[in-house]
Amino acid sequence: MNRSTPIRLVVIGAGLVGQRHARHAFEHPDIELAWIVDPNPNQQALAKELDCRWAPDLDSVPASECQAAVIATPNSDHLSSGLACLERNWATLVEKPVADTVENGEKLVSAFEARGLPLLVGHHRRYHPSVEKAKELLETAALGNAVSASLIWAVRKPDSYFQAGLWRRKSDGGPLLINFIHEADLLVGLFGPVQEVQAMVSHHARGSSVEDSAAINIRFASGVIATAVLTDAALSPWSFEGASGENPNIAETGISSWRIGCTAGSFEFPALRVWTDAQGEEGDWSRPLKHEVIETDKVNPLHEQLTHFASLIRRESTIPKVSGRDGLEALRLVEAVRTAARTGRPVLAGGPAQNANIV
Repeated sequence: MNRSTPIRLVVIGAGLVGQRHARHAFEHPDIELAWIVDPNPNQQALAKELDCRWAPDLDSVPASECQAAVIATPNSDHLSSGLACLERNWATLVEKPVADTVENGEKLVSAFEARGLPLLVGHHRRYHPSVEKAKELLETAALGNAVSASLIWAVRKPDSYFQAGLWRRKSDGGPLLINFIHEADLLVGLFGPVQEVQAMVSHHARGSSVEDSAAINIRFASGVIATAVLTDAALSPWSFEGASGENPNIAETGISSWRIGCTAGSFEFPALRVWTDAQGEEGDWSRPLKHEVIETDKVNPLHEQLTHFASLIRRESTIPKVSGRDGLEALRLVEAVRTAARTGRPVLAGGPAQNANIV
């Protein structure tokens, strides 16, 4: 495919995330935003603003008019829209999670693999340089062996967020599938296969059928233990989005939400404030510490994701940064969390979870 010819793209779903994808596609030099598909006729105004066409459903878009798609619909629609894109021979970027269940995700991923078409999953945090640097610190054991990690994701979503999409009060609209799925992708990406999961959830703050809060313990095959606390009902400065400033809907705080402990030092993440022995020796609890901040470039991850997507479509890159299989690993972890919370029992890799292998 000629690099000078923009890739004609359709954005399916024009909610909060879909609108962001559409605006980035409109501004991206490698992309030509051709269509916005959304059943809400009010989204015609967005299409007009972004100089593209609008359709209420995918059947109204001729397959020959596009080469690629972004799926930003509710989770339960990812499989059906994904298969529809595959029928049209469109490379596809599907928002996280890859599907609403591992079973449906496996169907989608396998179908794209059989056709040989690019399928990219929208775990956009992977495009932050700070993520690559954290992975380097851990893989090179620059701070010794990883021991523990703790993270908090705590924001208060406004009432309008739920009023705009009633599905967000139901089974696939809670912070586990909407928000922790991103944390799950990073946890597996940084620490590898999961061995055991324990969890509890609460519906107390909002009273909806879906959880609004959760506490999670994870043991990895490497021996690392991680804890995660998340809620969409608490006002706090602790979230990855707040730390990175990546989401215009979440106020930037610059305060890291992760702490990663290693035998010879620790670091905050994503800000990469690194703590080590003040004298550069082995260190213990009796000795003073020093810290330094590893500076990384600040990027717009959705823009970088589109750049990578275009390179996959043009076959300039052959390995997706976040493949369908990667998306499945994150979804398996979330399903293990939900199973552990529902049963009140630990979920073991190869054990009694709905999906025998967590990762």
